[in-house]
Amino acid sequence: ITGLTVTTSDQYAGLFGYLSGTVKDVTLKDVKIESNNEISDVGGVAGQSYGNIENCSVSGSVSVSGTNSIAGGVVGYQTGGSITGCSSSATVNAGGVAGGVVGLADGGATLTACYATGNVTIESSGTGSYFAGGVVGINTVSTLKACYAWGSVTGSGSGTLYVGGVTGSNDLGTLTACYHAKGTVSGPDRATGGVAGRNYKSYNDPVITACYWGGNGQTQGIGEDQVGTGGTTQVTDGNWSGAKDAMNDALQSAGSEWQYELTGALPTLKEQ
Repeated sequence: ITGLTVTTSDQYAGLFGYLSGTVKDVTLKDVKIESNNEISDVGGVAGQSYGNIENCSVSGSVSVSGTNSIAGGVVGYQTGGSITGCSSSATVNAGGVAGGVVGLADGGATLTACYATGNVTIESSGTGSYFAGGVVGINTVSTLKACYAWGSVTGSGSGTLYVGGVTGSNDLGTLTACYHAKGTVSGPDRATGGVAGRNYKSYNDPVITACYWGGNGQTQGIGEDQVGTGGTTQVTDGNWSGAKDAMNDALQSAGSEWQYELTGALPTLKEQ
């Protein structure tokens, strides 16, 4: 599908505003998805999804302006369900939460083998907390496995901003074998990280395993680590061979059918 344009004041905007089924093998080229609704969820494939999305890709732009708004290249707000083998090169802009693939992943959602190469930007104007992540803006009680981002991730404006190469905040979630490289990650001191802006602990500990970053301007993997267990490693010499091997070991231990390969400067994914 080429040139899909959605300019609306609706709460949910995308190819599907609200999705509870399954979408497979859809390519969206040069989309322009926009909403000016203060509490909107906006994404290329779906604004809000409870369903399953497989092997879909998005290019173009996804944007929303409200301080309580959520935007993602593929899905704005994913609750439960799964997103597998999906990618986005779309630019993503929001006033509340923005992610290269998903704005907010919640309720046990699973993202596997997803990646984003477009730039992600938060421009906040309120007094609350705001989030930007290369893959997911906020990862809440959900799992990211074998996901990566290459675009720039930028947070600016008022309030408290959390900015991360993979996720703005990992809230009780799980990150396994994910990485960010290439683009710049920039936001407030102590709330910005090469992998995660924040690793948030509440009734359970979040878990980060074999995640990497490099060349994105950050010297710390996690900006605010409430757990203190780390799980992130910086690649300082541009040689990603060791990182690729360590991520593949973690994926094999997790029983994943996906592995990284290094045919260029940075690891990419293949299904076994």
